[in-house]
Amino acid sequence: MPGPSVFVFTGISGAGRKTIARKVGEALGWIAVRSCTTREPRNPAAPDSDYRYMSREQFDEWDSEGKFAQTASISGNRYGVLRHELEAALSAGISVYVVLNREGAEAIRKQYGDRTIRIFIYVDKITVRERLESKGTPFETVQRYLDSYTDEVTYRSKCEYTFENVNADRTAELIRAAVTR
Repeated sequence: MPGPSVFVFTGISGAGRKTIARKVGEALGWIAVRSCTTREPRNPAAPDSDYRYMSREQFDEWDSEGKFAQTASISGNRYGVLRHELEAALSAGISVYVVLNREGAEAIRKQYGDRTIRIFIYVDKITVRERLESKGTPFETVQRYLDSYTDEVTYRSKCEYTFENVNADRTAELIRAAVTR
């Protein structure tokens, strides 16, 4: 694949997108670009490193200044990917990866065209429920994910690659092989 790319891991909520993205990105030397968000960390005592948490005021200011390559509103919270983080890596000749919903994936595709490689990750509906419940995800959140399952899964036909994540290590291995051909 010529030149650096933006690899977008997208797909079903609860399918392991972040886990797979991290495994593949680390193995291939891609730079992770975290999303900024106004939502509260699920565990305030130990916020995960997948997001850059910020106030709504800060987010809105950066958005009005055009600092985001893409933004989305999900369940009343704002999310966005910083343009300069994508551009700095690509300018240095290094591929990046992001984890986004389908709207975010489409926004990145519109801006970066063929440099964008969308990797759709999914599992069956029963597995989504089991994984979320095993993590202690609140019932309302599990139900919201299950209610949107059919809408989310239809996006796979637009993606360059589609993988079912039955086993994270095996899925990451298959993705590495596919994108390095």
